[in-house]
Amino acid sequence: MKNKFSFVMLCLFLTGGFYNLWTLRPVKILYVYSDAGWTVTMVVDHLPWTDRDKIGWYLAHREEMKRKYPLFDDTWHTYNIMGVGNGFTNYDSSPDEDLLCFPTIKNDNSCIARNYLLIINEYTDSNTRLYVPDSDVVYQLTSENKLEVVPPPDGSG
Repeated sequence: MKNKFSFVMLCLFLTGGFYNLWTLRPVKILYVYSDAGWTVTMVVDHLPWTDRDKIGWYLAHREEMKRKYPLFDDTWHTYNIMGVGNGFTNYDSSPDEDLLCFPTIKNDNSCIARNYLLIINEYTDSNTRLYVPDSDVVYQLTSENKLEVVPPPDGSG
């Protein structure tokens, strides 16, 4: 009985340690593409696991992104944060993938498989909306900077 308890405790400890190592490691921004108007696409090596931590990462870097990659002030903006997956590729080596290619990369491997980790829509006349594709949940940032879940349009959920 004591060995079973020790084994369970060891597993819990290792799981907690692994989770902390994963969430504490900094996110590396590998590439950024801006159309200089409405959309910024960022390719990152990873984002934190939870929706709240993903959104927290974005909010912590929001002003820096706006400063580095300015967009038009009088309209909505979209920030697409994508995972690098298996790295940059091209149509010849990945013909069956849904690829997003960047015109500013001037080599053969200028595409990545579409792997959206977080999509942010900032509007001039309403609350910012944040979509986490993995969990299929839409959040919005209220005027008081509180995060709330947006019910699906069909009322289910």
